[in-house]
Amino acid sequence: MNRRFFTLAFAFIFLAACVEDKIEDPTVDQSKEYFPLVVGQYVDYQVDSIVFDDAPGGNKMDTVRFQLREEISSILVSNGDDTTYYIHRSRRNDELQSWKLTDVWTTARSEFEASRTEENLKFRKMTFPLKDGKKWIATSYINPYTNVLIGTEHVQPYQDWEASVEAIDVQDVIGDFIFAPGQVMHIRQTDTDDTAMKRYVFEKYVRHIGLVQKTDTILDSRCIEIGDFGPCIGRPWLENASKGYILSQVMIGHN
Repeated sequence: MNRRFFTLAFAFIFLAACVEDKIEDPTVDQSKEYFPLVVGQYVDYQVDSIVFDDAPGGNKMDTVRFQLREEISSILVSNGDDTTYYIHRSRRNDELQSWKLTDVWTTARSEFEASRTEENLKFRKMTFPLKDGKKWIATSYINPYTNVLIGTEHVQPYQDWEASVEAIDVQDVIGDFIFAPGQVMHIRQTDTDDTAMKRYVFEKYVRHIGLVQKTDTILDSRCIEIGDFGPCIGRPWLENASKGYILSQVMIGHN
């Protein structure tokens, strides 16, 4: 009787140990597909921007329209096996002109985040795994009091940014492109408007393509300078902005 009991007990312990030692296959984070990094891949955009400068009697608005190509041109692997991708940014007025290289930015993607360095400023574009409602600080690598020259005016654009996933794996229409359900993600990088300043950056990404649309608004009110916000309350930003910009960027082609 005792011998049979010990045999059954040993078998039970052995089976339990097998269950505990079973290793599950790691889950693949498919949300990284929204930030693809492939050498030779490019996206073309139509860009429209308005730059504001303060002027006596009202603001001055300079409007610019052009096409932009962002192409991942090469990679650099550091001693720590970190990979940096170089983005060649080229510009032309329209499809009748040739592309002209204007600047080079960098980007990278780890297990935990995707980053992009623009004019020596590093932005956290995403944190993985992505899901609806996820939040992070998009400008955590940037001094919030950094001054940026926009037109002839200096602005501090990077205070109080908090990014969030507004929608993920949805369908959408971007310019002339139609994307099926499960292909598009919306990210709000920042959204503040307190009459004194407006900071709004909204982006759309598509799996295996990357950024396909961006609305970028950085504006300061002229009422900051005069010290009276009464005249600015309820009036549109196109009238109240003394400095900053509004930018619209929409994909028109990719490979």
